[in-house]
Amino acid sequence: MKRSCWFPFFLFCFLLSSFLKAQTTAFFEGKLIDFKTREAIPFATVKLKDKAIGVISNSDGHFKFPVRYRESGNTIEISCIGYRTKIISIDQLGEEKLNVIVMEQATKELSEVLIKAKKLKELAPYRIVQIAIERVPHNYPRNPYSYSAYYRDYQWKEKNYINLNEALIGVYDSGFQSVDQLATGVRLYEYKKNVDFPRDTTTETPYDNKPASFDKGKNKYIPDAVLAPFGGNELSILRVHDAIRNYQQVSYSFVNQLDKNFVDNHFFTLVGDVYLNKTPLYLITFKSKLSVSGPSHHAAGKIYIQKSNFAIHKLEYAVYAKTMKEVQTMFDIQLEYARTDSLMYLNYISFNNFFKVRNERDYKVISLVYDRRWNAFVIHVNNTPEASSTYNKKNYEFTFDEKSLEIKFIEIAVKQKLIYVYLSDKEKSRFLVSGKDIGEKLKFTGKNLRDVDNRELDKITFSAVHQFRELFVQKLHPSSFTRPDTLFIQRDKPLSQNPIASREGDDTGSWMNSPLKKNKSDQ
Repeated sequence: MKRSCWFPFFLFCFLLSSFLKAQTTAFFEGKLIDFKTREAIPFATVKLKDKAIGVISNSDGHFKFPVRYRESGNTIEISCIGYRTKIISIDQLGEEKLNVIVMEQATKELSEVLIKAKKLKELAPYRIVQIAIERVPHNYPRNPYSYSAYYRDYQWKEKNYINLNEALIGVYDSGFQSVDQLATGVRLYEYKKNVDFPRDTTTETPYDNKPASFDKGKNKYIPDAVLAPFGGNELSILRVHDAIRNYQQVSYSFVNQLDKNFVDNHFFTLVGDVYLNKTPLYLITFKSKLSVSGPSHHAAGKIYIQKSNFAIHKLEYAVYAKTMKEVQTMFDIQLEYARTDSLMYLNYISFNNFFKVRNERDYKVISLVYDRRWNAFVIHVNNTPEASSTYNKKNYEFTFDEKSLEIKFIEIAVKQKLIYVYLSDKEKSRFLVSGKDIGEKLKFTGKNLRDVDNRELDKITFSAVHQFRELFVQKLHPSSFTRPDTLFIQRDKPLSQNPIASREGDDTGSWMNSPLKKNKSDQ
């Protein structure tokens, strides 16, 4: 992509869904915390030991695991980069409580010092990243495979989850040698609009980013962004942002095409080693070059690369907009792959972008008509007018045919939220307008008119909202598969408009892992 200050978000808004039976499943609920800091551990893998069935903890460390997997001898394996893998028996988990599980940080053991890494340590960090990208064809599957996953999209507004939509899906991937958007098939097994969480129709409306540099006239937009007209539904948008799977295609700004642009567009710093249980990984931080991102934006992140084979385990990437007042996150991506046998498969991906939406509670005019009987304008507003500013004739400016109209006096009908602006008698002969809505010849401007909540008339304000799309792999089928012939979703249609496929004969092992209803500040 060319150097610029705009960012290609691939966005498509969808709303409706069916409410399905998945909610009736019984679960163990758990929360993962750090032994020393007592802080939550997000995006950890919680799976049945020796089985490719599991779930990923939420951003607040919470997870749900179905009670149906409680069988004799079944144990859960919990793993996360930077922590020792933990094995616990399912029998230790209680059904009617929140099970708090403590994880210890992983540290280097003496035997690790003997790793033949002297030559590797001499590599510059950018070269480590370069080798890791070059080895993608060797470390990731090139043959067909499939997996079952839990998908969700939701918004985060004023410390609350809103507009949560959830799905269970099956993904049939032809391998990394193919173009994901063209060759991969996705089946939809369940989809629901989660009514346990608030719905906000204002934030569900489509984006209306415009090329103009000012905000006036926009209702919902991503600051400093130009929205590309492709990408598909929310799930398809999310999959586009998997820069590892799409390492030979354009994914998102500054990363662009991973195998061609990522190394050239960033500065890299080797922080040191971290461990996934006993496996040592390079931890490399990076930031975008000023010549690429420009002075008003920058990108930063982390990449975790296995020392023995240069496999990329995790990529964290965020883009920021800089203003005189603050640094605002434009979007943030968390992407992790995990090893099964000798290859790396998707574990989860989370994509969060920031947007602004016009406040529906802004003080505004609903309608303005002229009543010939009273020689008055009737202004219907959406909230109760504040008396002192509303009665002040200087706060009104009416013109007809570009000539000012003289105001006689003003009345307020509080319950009806109506303002009556009576004109001088001399205006009757000049102002010949019917009792219908005002036409193009008449102009009205209100100055310092306020409602009882001290909001100024026609002053546009915006709320800050975050949009999340997340996919968590729950059951992996790493070997070749029999690809279904029909009922793949159409990626340019909302999931709610796609057909539900039967899971007969397909043990997906997936379940809904909704975030808890409490807001994050209470957890």
